[in-house]
Amino acid sequence: MLPVIQILLAMHGIWSAWGYNAGNWNELAPLLSENGYDTVFYCAAYGLETDIEGLRECCEACRDYDIDVHAWVVMWKISKSPDSLKNCFEEHNRLQVSLTEGEEASNWLCPSDPENVELFASLCANLARSAPVSGIHLDYIRYADDRVCFCDGCRSRFSRWSGNYRFAWPDDCARGGILHDEYNRWRSRTITSAVQAVRDSLGRLDRFVMLSAAVLPRQREMDYFGQHWENWISDGLLDFVVPMNYTMSDSELIAWSEPQIELAGEVPVYCGLINYSDDYHCSLSEIAGQRELAENLGFDGWVLFHLSSHYVDMLRIR
Repeated sequence: MLPVIQILLAMHGIWSAWGYNAGNWNELAPLLSENGYDTVFYCAAYGLETDIEGLRECCEACRDYDIDVHAWVVMWKISKSPDSLKNCFEEHNRLQVSLTEGEEASNWLCPSDPENVELFASLCANLARSAPVSGIHLDYIRYADDRVCFCDGCRSRFSRWSGNYRFAWPDDCARGGILHDEYNRWRSRTITSAVQAVRDSLGRLDRFVMLSAAVLPRQREMDYFGQHWENWISDGLLDFVVPMNYTMSDSELIAWSEPQIELAGEVPVYCGLINYSDDYHCSLSEIAGQRELAENLGFDGWVLFHLSSHYVDMLRIR
């Protein structure tokens, strides 16, 4: 990891969300370059649905302006997949199961299922083979919430991991149960294992491809969603991390920043910012103010969410 850390510079990036910006990168690339952007996170996969053509177009246009492109992958969520595929996953018990009436969290695959993990690890490697991206960027690399997953597979895999086969399922593992803390540790380990699987898949490529993740900003959320990203860093799995500091409040950003930078340690940490809230769109000066604050707080740069049509119009008329 050290050679990568040494060559990473301050990043001024932007997320290009799923379904946006198709077919117009020859215009967007110079516009972003003129406005100081050097990195694009292009949403090339939403669950199992991919946009390789759009990713290639983005890479080709951005290359002429020295803009790095990372393939942004939305993990586990299959809401955009055909119903036939969803039904197949349900039949094979590969969906997250909620405590609420025992129903499947029908738009999320279970992260502890080895077949699901391998599916996404292979998808990430295929994106990196299909386009000259600088990296793979993981999003939603977590559970849907703390009420999932309680499928039969999770029960079996947790039992093997813990060596405990005698407990009330799911009550002992749910919030308030005697095994809740241990179950949360196991959930966190399953997500870490999924990150490891993606890292390993990229390591088998014939060129180096960075791995990063968009992560939750507050430590109290780590147990809730099973996303202890500090372990990914300590295990050497990430080349950089982007906490999603989606707040309009400078005081909140200040409060969140110190623990994030501390957890990241020697790994570059870029501040995820947002350019809108509900029906309010930030002005360019407001966005610039938060960028400056993020850098003053010690972040190595920032990534803005997102390259919307409204934001593009703002850049055009600035």
